[in-house]
Amino acid sequence: MASPELEAFYALDGMGMILEGEFFSPSKAQENHYTELLEAVEKIRKQPIKRSASSHQNQSQQSASLPDLKASTDARPDG
Repeated sequence: MASPELEAFYALDGMGMILEGEFFSPSKAQENHYTELLEAVEKIRKQPIKRSASSHQNQSQQSASLPDLKASTDARPDG
């Protein structure tokens, strides 16, 4: 059975959190680096995404200012 650190390394790798070409480091594992990182990533992923009212309002204004694509395609002459 693999060590908890190696299992955490593989879990992080599966999440795309390990850089390409980065290998398992026994010295990092000795300091519980991978399990602590995995715990931190899982904690962050469980938190709901918070949006401020101003960013939501800006998104609404942006979408309202976008041209109506259907109207612009309907207005084109066939030819």
